Amino acid sequence: MKLPGFIDSHLHVLGLGYASFNIDLTNVKSIKEIIDIAKPNSKQNIIIGRGWNQSALLDKRMLTKIDLNAISSDIPIVMVRVCGHVITVNDRMLELANITRETSQIEGGSFDFTTGIFSENALSLIYEAMPKHSEEDLERYIIKANKLLLQNGITEVASDDFCIFPIPFEEVIDVINNLYSKNKIQVKITEQVNLPYNELKRFINKGFVNKTFGNYKMGPLKILSDGSLGGKTAFLSKPYEGEPNNFGINTYSNSELFELVNLANSNNMDVVIHAIGDEAMTQSLNALTKSIDLTGRYNHNHAIIHAQLASKEHIDIMSRYNIGAIIQPIFLNSDIKIIDSRIGSRGQKSYLFKTMFNSGINVGFSTDSPIEPLNPFMNIYCAISRKSIKNPELMPFNEEEGFNLEDALKCYTTNNLSFIYKDVISANDYIIIDRNPYECSTEELVDIKILETYIDKKLVYKLQATK
Repeated sequence: MKLPGFIDSHLHVLGLGYASFNIDLTNVKSIKEIIDIAKPNSKQNIIIGRGWNQSALLDKRMLTKIDLNAISSDIPIVMVRVCGHVITVNDRMLELANITRETSQIEGGSFDFTTGIFSENALSLIYEAMPKHSEEDLERYIIKANKLLLQNGITEVASDDFCIFPIPFEEVIDVINNLYSKNKIQVKITEQVNLPYNELKRFINKGFVNKTFGNYKMGPLKILSDGSLGGKTAFLSKPYEGEPNNFGINTYSNSELFELVNLANSNNMDVVIHAIGDEAMTQSLNALTKSIDLTGRYNHNHAIIHAQLASKEHIDIMSRYNIGAIIQPIFLNSDIKIIDSRIGSRGQKSYLFKTMFNSGINVGFSTDSPIEPLNPFMNIYCAISRKSIKNPELMPFNEEEGFNLEDALKCYTTNNLSFIYKDVISANDYIIIDRNPYECSTEELVDIKILETYIDKKLVYKLQATK
């Protein structure tokens, strides 16, 4: 069956490719297993793993530097939590980053020298001390990501790439454009420009706002206003269950966030804000609506990314101001198991994705990959069933918020057009799948295979027959 190519409205192309070369920890069941998997890599210059989740571990605790020291005390080790907002490092990495008990905390983030756990803005203390990546490394990562996207029938993406490594944004732009010129990548990319205030000013002054380089275009400003629910860094209005002093982390003060939003908006640049916690939603919407009213720029493509704890009041504001929602139903795959332990009964009024859709908000689907798997049909399954694939024994979460197939496909194609700055679906970008999803049961959706992917009418991926 032929379908339009999928559009993923928020992921990390560079991060996806990079993660594929790291140790995959997404399916580990214990801290001992992490240690056992990582030890054979102890002859490398640095050991990097990604995907661990304390809620999925038998130990039911965060990974600490003591665990990583058991892997090696001589080689720096960085283990990234599944959300990407929390990392754990060993003592050697702390030494390499010149971090001691006396090192000052960084605004909008935190770290614990005793445990080796870092979150949000404090991650930069580690990332800036890690070995630098060459241009050849960047090319390798992006080529690998392009291959993975095509295998999953994804022909266009909105991607956050500037913050993956501490390198100038011009270098990322040059690398991606060079790959297009050599026909080494085919997936069309709209950049979600993740830059701090001073770098954003430089980006604007250089004339990069909304600039197009063939299949690569500069898109909206991307802002991280808080962290993740699983990592307990999402910014909440009420504390996390059982932790009366933990409200998560707000990355910016109200004035700082508004200044950043308004700098972009007043320069005809859209803004997409990562906001998971309900207080992060309030703060983000206040900044956006204040800037919209101040500038009178009501024709825009602003959006909230994630919006997991958006309330009906938040949804009403988004609807009135035409603020879109870039959501990830696939997050339910991991989150169903932990929602109650994070926010208790408040969870029953969360992940209101169909309510957003029904309210007239432009709702687009994405995966935030490499946070969650790229497979669009896994994402669609979670959107429809409201169930976890990895924990099928769990009951559907707020089942009334489920989509039907037609609307889910719309959210993965037509609705995502505004987030990649296009008006119509390209008839020249399409996929061939092995069955008709309208004739499948909901459970069978995850088994659909991409047989072929076409971009600009050219075959760019074909499933190889297995013997």
